[in-house]
Amino acid sequence: MTREAELDRVRQCIRTMTAHSFAGTETGAVLDDVLGSAGKMIRPRLLLLCSGFGPLREERFGRICLLAAMVELTHMASLVHDDIVDDARFRRGKPSVQSRYGKDAAVYAGDFLISRVNYWEAKEDLREAAMLLSGTVEKMCVGEIGQAVCRYREDVTAEEYLRNIRGKTAALFQTACLLGAREAGCPDEEAEKLGKIGEYIGIMFQFRDDLLDFISTPEECGKDTRKDFLEGIFTIPVIFAAETKAAREPLQAFMRKAKAGTLTESDLRQMTELVLTFGVERTRQEIHRLYRKSIALLDTMEDNESNDRIRELIGKIDAV
Repeated sequence: MTREAELDRVRQCIRTMTAHSFAGTETGAVLDDVLGSAGKMIRPRLLLLCSGFGPLREERFGRICLLAAMVELTHMASLVHDDIVDDARFRRGKPSVQSRYGKDAAVYAGDFLISRVNYWEAKEDLREAAMLLSGTVEKMCVGEIGQAVCRYREDVTAEEYLRNIRGKTAALFQTACLLGAREAGCPDEEAEKLGKIGEYIGIMFQFRDDLLDFISTPEECGKDTRKDFLEGIFTIPVIFAAETKAAREPLQAFMRKAKAGTLTESDLRQMTELVLTFGVERTRQEIHRLYRKSIALLDTMEDNESNDRIRELIGKIDAV
């Protein structure tokens, strides 16, 4: 079976798990929109790839696909809720569901998706997966809360930012890799290695997203650019730039303006130039450092197709 055929199995699981009777309602429209516009399904891909290291992959492939669907549904629900909290206008270059259908319908849809994950965990007796996914959602919430606590703080550190994104972004990548490896029967040490690679990929993915916010147009990155800065979320390129003597004081002045709501278009352009000059290259270096750490772990594992494809995937993130 090809990798795309495997993903089709995961998509079929998603359709089965999310069957609903809300046709003709705004909540039904949100669900149809979200489920019909899935992205690259990176987390399910990783889960399937990590299962390729285990001896029980073929025997448990049906359960592995169910787990991949659960991971993707958890991700979808988090995106819906994130857009509500952020009051985001766009998602993947299109109007966000909450901007199209309203916040109430979006909340109901996000809650419905999580409820379906919980139901199928119980139905299929996936106790370990349920514990791991529930713990992951908790970590995601803790990361989001930590980010909220750090909003508009001029002295936010790279360590604090990293701690927050380990929860809000990297935790689900790590869990996807762990679930695939464990369900396929990988030894604990190997599963932990794959989980660590997943964590590195999640951090790289977030750093890449932060970088694209400064080097891409809204059309290219599929969302409003510089919105994080305006809302007091100072991402890693901003933090790295603010650590330099040359950029610290002017950036902090712009941070104060962002908090006061007085940033002008000219201010945003000047802020962007500072970040491009003093923060972008270091962010690229940090992404590459995590890439090398991931490759070092993969070098200790079986040389198979999954290993090759994970290398290819992280190579694309490193190439930003």
